[in-house]
Amino acid sequence: MTHTIECKVLDGSKDYYEIDEYPSECPICHIKIRPLFMNSNIIIHNDSRIEAIFHCTNPDCGRLFIAIYHFDISYPSFYLKKTEPVYQRDEIFPDQIKQVSPRFVEIYNQAMAAEAFNLDQLTGIGLRKALEHLVKDFAISQKKDKEDVIKSTFLGKCIKNYLDDPKIQVCAKLATWLGNDETHYMRKWEDKDINDLKTLIKLTMNWIESFLLTEHYKKEMNNDAE
Repeated sequence: MTHTIECKVLDGSKDYYEIDEYPSECPICHIKIRPLFMNSNIIIHNDSRIEAIFHCTNPDCGRLFIAIYHFDISYPSFYLKKTEPVYQRDEIFPDQIKQVSPRFVEIYNQAMAAEAFNLDQLTGIGLRKALEHLVKDFAISQKKDKEDVIKSTFLGKCIKNYLDDPKIQVCAKLATWLGNDETHYMRKWEDKDINDLKTLIKLTMNWIESFLLTEHYKKEMNNDAE
């Protein structure tokens, strides 16, 4: 639904412009809202844009935020490009993952914070580090007598030697390949991107969670059967 809003120019004059939509989510609390329009300025350069101030209507938030609109000559109107400030929303992880590798959870969410701030060159590096903590912490939880060796072993060799479940092993190996691409000068997997890396890390995490839950119920129910 389009809206016509009043915009101020730097010289103090005002005019009316059409925007394609109001933001549907607050970038601070991440709740779906129908925000209140407060004020706006138009900046006219080679790349004209409108910066509009909105008020979040979520009573638990109530913050002001800025929506940035860029001009679209094909419409013609201004279309919503992004909202600021960006507050990254932490990923919610299963209890089994939080228990086996709290550092994975911490590093993964920091990588997502980098992505939210468009620090795309750092996101993949953070995800690669998060993956290593997840894999090694899980391996150590299963082979406590090998803790020191696992900690000092390269990730690829650790996956090969200390992960017994084939589903975890294959997903962790593929994720490592893409993660290494994010840290090296030359990329090997040109047809894959950061979203593929996130998918493979989540697959690895899901198989680890399934393994841990299975082991938990096997142990609990076998003890009860005895």
